[in-house]
Amino acid sequence: MRRALALAVVVFAWAHEASAAGNCAALKTLDTAGNPTTTNVPPVIYVAGPSGVKALIAGLAPAMFIDTASPTTVVYVQTTSCQGAATILTGTALAANTVASYWDPNSKTLASGTVTDKEETCTITASTLTDIGTSDVFAQTCGYASQGIPAGMKDFIGPIQSMTFAVPKGSTETVISAQAAYLTFGLGVIAPWTDPTHFFIHSSTSGTQQMVGIAIGVPPDRFLGVNPGGATGVFASLTAQVAQADLNKSIGVISATYSALPSVQMLAYQHYGQSCAYKPDVMPNDNLNTRNGTYAIWGPMHLFTRVDGTGLATNTRARNLLAYLTGLQAPPLGVNLIGIESNIHVVPPCAMNVTRSAEMGATSPVVLGQSPRCGCAFDRAATGTTSCKACTSAADCGANQDCSFGYCEANQ
Repeated sequence: MRRALALAVVVFAWAHEASAAGNCAALKTLDTAGNPTTTNVPPVIYVAGPSGVKALIAGLAPAMFIDTASPTTVVYVQTTSCQGAATILTGTALAANTVASYWDPNSKTLASGTVTDKEETCTITASTLTDIGTSDVFAQTCGYASQGIPAGMKDFIGPIQSMTFAVPKGSTETVISAQAAYLTFGLGVIAPWTDPTHFFIHSSTSGTQQMVGIAIGVPPDRFLGVNPGGATGVFASLTAQVAQADLNKSIGVISATYSALPSVQMLAYQHYGQSCAYKPDVMPNDNLNTRNGTYAIWGPMHLFTRVDGTGLATNTRARNLLAYLTGLQAPPLGVNLIGIESNIHVVPPCAMNVTRSAEMGATSPVVLGQSPRCGCAFDRAATGTTSCKACTSAADCGANQDCSFGYCEANQ
């Protein structure tokens, strides 16, 4: 049995001690006390993109660092979705003096400003190309690849996110329709949301705002509201609303990674043409309404990279990370990526029952048999239970079933 490595993702737990940021291209490993040693870190790959992807990589990177088969240091620069996509699709380099994150399993204290376990910071000292650029939205949504992804590049489909509306805990508001969201963020004219200084939004290049804008019909650069600095800023602004007079007039646009947390209140959403409002979950954390396409505002993470003639990433270490995030290869050292995904309220592609090929486009059923399924394993990780039969091989399962991620799953 492979050795397990516990890698808890501590999202939203802010750092308590500062550390100096070294040169990302010349990092030294940390010793068991958290101090730099004379040993260079494993080879570096550069990744850029939004916070949702970063949270997943935070769970993988410490194990990749010490993976004996292909040790890798993942250096991550947090950007908006469209900026992340541009690092590959338009060749936009990471600028010199950019502060990035990396994860060393020997880290003992979080570097100043970091939020995930084992995270440290370094500085990119010269203009640098990324190996993977990530986005919450399709390239076309950002205005790139109108004729398709350019030759020599590829969009690998990663875990699925739900984008949501949230209000402060204690608000009496529980639901919002697409029409009401349009009147709120487009015009600011529907009670109780009539004061845009209490609308918390993102930048126009944010994947969250792009996707929500397409859903409700408000251009992402025309949203009314205040941008407090990305998802963490929106979350902080909502949790800061404590005066009773502010609770009902405050609203934010944010991914379910944040709105599912107990310190804010996610609104049920009724899309155009629907007769009811839904949340991503049926039971807490199961994401079943998203997995079935009933909850409307969702889309996959997009992982852009340069590829060789076989369609694989030209950087072999980037190839490994892509295989983990797309579910095609088990992560190293027993990392439970499905558990990490359920903890941050995203869905691995193998647990989805529907798919879509364009932003907020029509959904179609997943074709069974084309790739391994993990709906049973996701249910178990997210809710603590599953009705599926546990298995160790296909011999334990019935006809038209595979043993997949430890459970019998239908294959046709």
